[in-house]
Amino acid sequence: MVTRRFQALTLGFAAALFAILLSAQASAAPDAHVWNVRTFGATGDGHHLDTAAVNSAIAACAAGGGGIVEVGPGNYRVGTIRLLSDVTLKLDAGSRLLASADLADYVPISRSSEERSTSLIVAEGAENVGIVGDGVIDGNGRAFVVEPRQPHPAGFYDATSTRQGARFFARNQENRDGPDRMKDRPGILALFLECRNVTVRGITIVDAPNWCLHLACCRSATLDHLTIRNSLRIPNSDAIDLGACRDVRVADCVLEAGDDGIAISPCSDGFAAGVAENITVSRCTIVSRSAGIRLGWAARDIRHVSFDHLVIRDSNRGIGLFVRGQESIEDVTFEDITIESHLVDGAWWGLGEPIHISVAPYNARTASGHVRGVRFRRVTATSESPVVLYASARGQIRDIALEQCRLELKTSPLDADYGGNLDLRPVTPAAQGIVKRDLAALVAVNVDDLKLDELDIRWLGQPSPFFKSALALDACAHPILKNIRSIPSALPTLIEDGQIHPDSTGH
Repeated sequence: MVTRRFQALTLGFAAALFAILLSAQASAAPDAHVWNVRTFGATGDGHHLDTAAVNSAIAACAAGGGGIVEVGPGNYRVGTIRLLSDVTLKLDAGSRLLASADLADYVPISRSSEERSTSLIVAEGAENVGIVGDGVIDGNGRAFVVEPRQPHPAGFYDATSTRQGARFFARNQENRDGPDRMKDRPGILALFLECRNVTVRGITIVDAPNWCLHLACCRSATLDHLTIRNSLRIPNSDAIDLGACRDVRVADCVLEAGDDGIAISPCSDGFAAGVAENITVSRCTIVSRSAGIRLGWAARDIRHVSFDHLVIRDSNRGIGLFVRGQESIEDVTFEDITIESHLVDGAWWGLGEPIHISVAPYNARTASGHVRGVRFRRVTATSESPVVLYASARGQIRDIALEQCRLELKTSPLDADYGGNLDLRPVTPAAQGIVKRDLAALVAVNVDDLKLDELDIRWLGQPSPFFKSALALDACAHPILKNIRSIPSALPTLIEDGQIHPDSTGH
């Protein structure tokens, strides 16, 4: 009896142990939906070109019904990688995709925009596609800078129209803070073109040589928990571009860019037509040498866009909305945003404005569109330059509101070199690109139905001599001005069509 009972217990223990071993083997077995690039010959040594191995893994993954292409720890030097439908490129911690410095390693894509026709990573017409993980994509932008450093070409203005005259251009060309002149370079670091259901999450991108993460004509995309740190000296190195995209969410990103931080519908005309709409951006920190947030200019409309809980710092412009053709920008909200903008030394576009909205003709033969229905709520800005709202003709900017906003203005060490001008580039004629003008904390020209409610203006120290008023409204119909304060109040509160009306603010 004892022997039989012992045998039964022994058999039961053996069966249990066998089941545990089977389970362990199953958990240790490779996932049938994961393709590792090293299996296809990738070395990850940073020297050999691993492009073919990565593309082979992607092709096998797609042929196998889709899944994950895994890039383990290592440095993988690559040229153009093409993502396919139902494939997610996963960059493990310790992995780095290093962009090749040889332009021959980049395969032209099917079309171009602004002569950008190559990309390090490209997905075209794909669905359920993305890049995720804890690894790094290194754009190797440093390999495409002209050495010794030279200034990037400046244009679209006539220095004789500026307050400083020829000195304005001369200071630009000293190239103290860039932008640097670039060699021939890849057009885009990562491009999703006419894709659906795109996810980019968790990865770090550094040193893009040109446009960085660019979505063009995509539908349904999530970009979150990204860290993008591009050189603040490299021109056109926008962090995130959304061109004619719909249903996009951007959240919880840290962005540094030598151009725009997040740009909607910039220069995607060459890729395909479409409207940019239903886009939300939340909880991001942005550093930019152009605009932290930019909408337009574009050949297509932008509408139904919201931004909230952003920090824009150390930037040449905080928020910029630009119409230069027949497009429209409508129904946009900015809420709970902190902006720190200042004049930047070099041929960058913008002159430190925390908020800039302009409608002006870029091509004299093209009728201009409009900006309508834009709300700024609880925006706090510290700047050396004014808020600028400028339309070249009446009716082009309408229904703009700043509510519960605070503007803090201070002098700049670059005032003598760049201050006291409006930057409206690009505009026709070019002589109106940067023009001398007396300024105010807020300058509005040809803006209808402007609402300022609970606007707090603080002057930090003595204003620069070219600041002549707290508010300057020229040819603005039906303004609504409530609870506006300017401290100290030595400057006039309001100039409207050349007449001072200090009591019209409700102060």
